[in-house]
Amino acid sequence: MNKMPNKAVTSPKSQNMSDAFPIQIPDRLPIRIAPCPIVEAIFEARFVSPQPWATMPGLLFAQIREKYPEQKTLPVAQMPEELRRQEPALLHLPLIQFLSDTFLIQLGPRVVSLVTKPNEYPGWPAIEQELKWLLGWLKAAGFVGETERLSARYIDFFGGDVFTALRLGLQINDQPLRETQTDVTTVLRRGLLTIRLQVTNGAIVSTKDGPKSGSVLDVDAWFGSLDVDLFGNGLARFAEAHHAIKGLFFGLIKPELLAKLNPTYE
Repeated sequence: MNKMPNKAVTSPKSQNMSDAFPIQIPDRLPIRIAPCPIVEAIFEARFVSPQPWATMPGLLFAQIREKYPEQKTLPVAQMPEELRRQEPALLHLPLIQFLSDTFLIQLGPRVVSLVTKPNEYPGWPAIEQELKWLLGWLKAAGFVGETERLSARYIDFFGGDVFTALRLGLQINDQPLRETQTDVTTVLRRGLLTIRLQVTNGAIVSTKDGPKSGSVLDVDAWFGSLDVDLFGNGLARFAEAHHAIKGLFFGLIKPELLAKLNPTYE
């Protein structure tokens, strides 16, 4: 895993897509990198429900309890329900977690998500299998109505200033900013997906070895209500969002950073 991959050749199809999408996606993407910079991956569906919130945790827990035996109430659940309904920022927050050895399932009155454990990314095949399992039991629980939004979000951490290793940055008087805290947020469109890209070089994250300072690359890709049905095309849409984020990541990083991640290809 110490060899640099051959330089990716962009097909005409990729070139046409890059006319509208500013990040050129390589045709050949790694199946594995090490060390893996992914702190957390979140696969979320927002929905409306005919059921009152009080019944929803029990309905879901009855379906998943053998695999997710532990429950944890989240701090926001202590807030009055009327306040949560009136505050848009709180409307789609989870109130309870169900824990297994590998994943967390988070549930709120209008949201459900599958979350990887911190700094323990299991790989997309394992996530896709768990999503398929979860969607089956969610359907059996019977409280999810219309899907409002479906998303995948990946949060990556790097020591030091990641901007020097990205095809992205800020300039003042045509000179790139260096050695200063920088935060960049932009929203892109790729097909039916909306993608929010956030990068900061002033982050502090928790690790097994304690808090570390460095950079975070945070990508959230989502489909709106007109383009998704959780129990119809939900699994396929999660896969599309995952693949779009993966392509953006490898299109954004420079060869020098890619080499340090020791990519493995099929």
